[in-house]
Amino acid sequence: MVMNKCFVKSTESVSGPIFSDDSVARELELIEKSTKKYEWISPTGELFSLELPHTVYPPREDTDLMAKNLIRMGPGGGRKCLEIGVGSGVLSLLCHRQGWKVSACDINPYAVAAARDFFSINSASEIALYEGGPGPSEDGCLEQWTDGTSYDLIFWNMPYIKPTRGDTEHLGPLEDAALIDTTEQSLISITLAKISSSQILNNLGIGIFTIGHNYTEEVIHNICAKYGFASRITDELSFLDGESLRILTIWHPFAKTPHTKRKVVESTNNELLNGEWPIGSSLSAEHQTKGRGRYNREWANSSELFACSWKINPEQGITPQLLQVLVGNVVKQSFESVQNRSQDCKIILKWPNDLILIEKGNWGKVCGILVESISKGSANHTVIGIGINISNQTAANDSDFPMGFADWYSKELNQEYLFTQINCRIAGLFESLNNIPKSNFTMAKQQAIDAINKGFMSCSSIIYRNKTVSLQKVNTDLTVSLITDEEEQFTCDETEDLIWLFA
Repeated sequence: MVMNKCFVKSTESVSGPIFSDDSVARELELIEKSTKKYEWISPTGELFSLELPHTVYPPREDTDLMAKNLIRMGPGGGRKCLEIGVGSGVLSLLCHRQGWKVSACDINPYAVAAARDFFSINSASEIALYEGGPGPSEDGCLEQWTDGTSYDLIFWNMPYIKPTRGDTEHLGPLEDAALIDTTEQSLISITLAKISSSQILNNLGIGIFTIGHNYTEEVIHNICAKYGFASRITDELSFLDGESLRILTIWHPFAKTPHTKRKVVESTNNELLNGEWPIGSSLSAEHQTKGRGRYNREWANSSELFACSWKINPEQGITPQLLQVLVGNVVKQSFESVQNRSQDCKIILKWPNDLILIEKGNWGKVCGILVESISKGSANHTVIGIGINISNQTAANDSDFPMGFADWYSKELNQEYLFTQINCRIAGLFESLNNIPKSNFTMAKQQAIDAINKGFMSCSSIIYRNKTVSLQKVNTDLTVSLITDEEEQFTCDETEDLIWLFA
């Protein structure tokens, strides 16, 4: 992607665009210049003609990508949407044409003026237009840049290029600065914090944002879950220079099936499997009287326990083996998302889905996962059960294996934190929503395999059939290929056949 990068050097800390005297002079010169004409063809084939000041961001490839994903949302039917960063106004007009009741805002007064003229020319003066919006510091109170209510759809073709420290070059003119996120805290984090705290996305609403390639998926999901949102990368555009632009879609996880809490149950899995619970239901309990793991082993309750099950409808082709490793990695990522953690404790994913904590030579199993399915008539019912030992302040360790506890890793890993993180991530993987593309399970599977590889490398020794072995590879069917020092090879499909030793 070719951009006019009028960079200036700075060694100061950055909280917003930094302009040199030359770039400020150029900015003023551009404001005085005549407007520039553009044409843009929407995904519906409609041709829009625009006349924009030089300081207003014109339609580009990122506009096309966002437009395609807005069309995917289907007709608005009078529902309310908010565009943050209206720019030229073409995306707001597109939504208006699709039957949405549109509000839009921008911190650039020239963009607001240009969009207002554009809407008037195209018989869309009823689009509510505000000056202001979220940013490094909020420009105006919430009511200044929204109508003070919640929306069914919020979208922002946000700045997506992130400059790196030590290479602090920043674009000058506002036209190009619309491409760059120069916030100390990530702009997506600032935006989601505002959306969450102000409740401007309604319970069943969807948020759509452009993000750059500088964020890993794990970082993005961490940010979204922090503010209580499920998330999914739903589209991507790659450029010839190696950069990429992605569409991040967020929503409130399992909003149609509120979470249920109980003091005591026999087993959260049994409750969901045997009752008439809708897909997306989740049930947690402070204590299980008949909690169990694989092979019907009794689950030993710690003094503080996280026990929760989710009823899901996995996509066709998602095997129980894949479900196990995916969910195991979800819990591992939830642990790793915590801000304050022990430097002496690490968490590993022990194939296929046990979570092990290792702390100063001490180790123990902190989490067990049980995936179960039953058939009722023609329907299959699948439940994911997750048990996590949080602390062991008073309970005796009467388990037949070493137990680990989440508070070894971080004191912040309480029931509420764990539920929010895991719930958002499970919804991001498995929840089915109208007009939202399914998860990329290929990528999720590879992330889990990478975690399994690290788990094997964290073992001091692994014994298989009385022989010391090491991992050769994790196979596509999620069995593992093992090899001895004498290069004798085995394929193992059952973790019970292995003896795991941790230093």
